[in-house]
Amino acid sequence: MTGIIKREGKRILLSAIHKAQAKVEMARVAAELQRYSTEVIQNEKPQKKKSILFLVTRMVRFHGGQTSLLRLGTKLSMLGFDVGYAVYKPQDRKEMERCVKSNLADYRGKLFTDKELALMISGDKRASDIVVASSWDTVSYAKKLSGYKMYFVQDYEPYFYPFGERFLLAKKTYEQGLHMVSLGAWNKRMIERECRPVSPIDVIDFPYEAGEYPYRKRDFLSYRSKKTLRLAVYLKYYGKRLPCIIPDLLLQLKNLLAEEGISLLVEYFGEAKSFSAPGGKNLGMLDKESLRKLYDRSDFGMVASLSNISLVPYEMLSSGLPLIEFEDGTFTEFFPEGSATLTGLSAKELCEKLLALLRDPAQLGEQMERAHKYMDGLCWEKSAAQFAEIIRGL
Repeated sequence: MTGIIKREGKRILLSAIHKAQAKVEMARVAAELQRYSTEVIQNEKPQKKKSILFLVTRMVRFHGGQTSLLRLGTKLSMLGFDVGYAVYKPQDRKEMERCVKSNLADYRGKLFTDKELALMISGDKRASDIVVASSWDTVSYAKKLSGYKMYFVQDYEPYFYPFGERFLLAKKTYEQGLHMVSLGAWNKRMIERECRPVSPIDVIDFPYEAGEYPYRKRDFLSYRSKKTLRLAVYLKYYGKRLPCIIPDLLLQLKNLLAEEGISLLVEYFGEAKSFSAPGGKNLGMLDKESLRKLYDRSDFGMVASLSNISLVPYEMLSSGLPLIEFEDGTFTEFFPEGSATLTGLSAKELCEKLLALLRDPAQLGEQMERAHKYMDGLCWEKSAAQFAEIIRGL
């Protein structure tokens, strides 16, 4: 009798969980459909090319993608363009300002709230000569505004979701006629391979801000005698960052290294402190000064760049921190072979590679040399100039 009650209780619980999950997903998709547009536009060449408006979901603190967007907008402003940033979700100007300054303190450009964006859409307030969507959910808003429609593609965003409805909604935005500018060539290759674009796709270099993470020369030979390895791990609760696989991998790695007499200390960062990551300490979302200190005290950095690469590998390598990346990601689409230690999902494989590096740490110096040779010359001034050239050539 007790067994029957337990089975029935389990069945009821699983049924309730299934219904709750279905309800949440249906609400999410319904909200997306409410603001989604399937229209394929005919883009009119702009008469003027002076003002640029970037569209954002809402401003968020410590956000790598928004930091890149703000850097691009700031450099374009310095090149003579009138730059603005508008959100479509409710957010007051004070909160927008706080978030923007946490990403880029010396940004340039005007901030527009959701209410001001609504006035632009209605025609009661002038928009801009160039309107730039910055994510798939902002495309429908860009299409409602006057001005030449562009799409700044920082990621192949269907990969943000499991294959399904939101995957499809994101994918179809690349087929709606906006002039796309890809940050790095990988997004362009994915769109041309997976979609049916009907508009131009240009590419600008994926840059980084070298001055914020100055190079610190390390004594790699000292790695031979290390009995404790400190690992700085970028972790976000997105599938493309392997939020479940990485902690499991590192727990296994910790046990394997312990058998060799080596302790592994893991410090996670990039996600809210409320996110529980086994096998290490979650430092939360860090400002630039805290990141520099973390990189300086670490022996290796780890990032999973499964979709378009993030700024974090550039920051780590810029500061002189040896990098561990995943062979199934896009790191090798950007950096030359031998710029980092690439691993699969096997803890044993990663352990063997780390032990080999500790025996022959000169390899780390060679990795750093290759990475820095590639990164030399990459900067936001150059990438913004490329973006400006695309606009001027319309």
